[in-house]
Amino acid sequence: MTSLTRAVAAVVLLWAGAAQADVTASPQHVMFEVKFGPYVPHLDDSVGFGGKTPFSDLFGDSSSAKGSTPSWGLLGQGELDYQFFNRFGILGIGISAGYHYRTAKSFVLDPATKKYCDVKVDERGGRRYVIPSSPERQVAYSDCISDDEDQLNVVPLSLLLSYRFDVLDRRFQIPIIPYVKIGLAYYVWWFGNSSSYVASVPTKDSDGNDKFLDASGGSLGLVVHPGLALDLSALDPVAARAIDQEVGLNRVTAFVELNYSWVNGFGQARKLNLSDTTLSAGLGFEF
Repeated sequence: MTSLTRAVAAVVLLWAGAAQADVTASPQHVMFEVKFGPYVPHLDDSVGFGGKTPFSDLFGDSSSAKGSTPSWGLLGQGELDYQFFNRFGILGIGISAGYHYRTAKSFVLDPATKKYCDVKVDERGGRRYVIPSSPERQVAYSDCISDDEDQLNVVPLSLLLSYRFDVLDRRFQIPIIPYVKIGLAYYVWWFGNSSSYVASVPTKDSDGNDKFLDASGGSLGLVVHPGLALDLSALDPVAARAIDQEVGLNRVTAFVELNYSWVNGFGQARKLNLSDTTLSAGLGFEF
């Protein structure tokens, strides 16, 4: 047998082995992901706030004269996809849900005005202070904070269409899978405090009478998640095939993705801006 014949035979055997692996693999239709990453909603950019910064005032650095943007908090998310096309890459449709919360010390009511402290900036002294009742009376910022806590809760919900280019992984054993997801998002939010799971906000009705509204709501928007996954099953193909045969787990991936969310109620004045752009990382399981 010549060298060329042996080389051709080796290539044929390799392709035959790959084809046999595909034949013996269990059907793949479902993917579950779990991921974590930082999150800082752009609440102060909400149209209805008119340039005010209540999010930074409450959750930002109280030692900063300008009321700095709050530090990031953890956002955990889970996603379930149904993969309806698996030929040249994988198309899927799925739902995603997550949870984020952050806490801060509550502002107190000023006995003179029965209003919450109004945070100002002393440009001369470079420090934060409050004016509870009149411009002549300055009170230290720390004196306007109570022992109670306010809590912001956000539950991001998304309906997603995804495409995963796994041709390199399936056909050429290069365990890299680029992908992208796009979808419609609805972020549910509510404020709570030490005495109530959902806080109440005082307001007036059309007749000028006092009434209270729940500090809760939701904002619609769009999300885009491009990412890159690494097929961990390639680390030990024999064990991966055995697991697939036993429990139907086709592939395990580790991934990093960009989370671009434009969620502000499409610019409505009564909707909070919960947008953010950040990175997250997690694990994916395909069955």
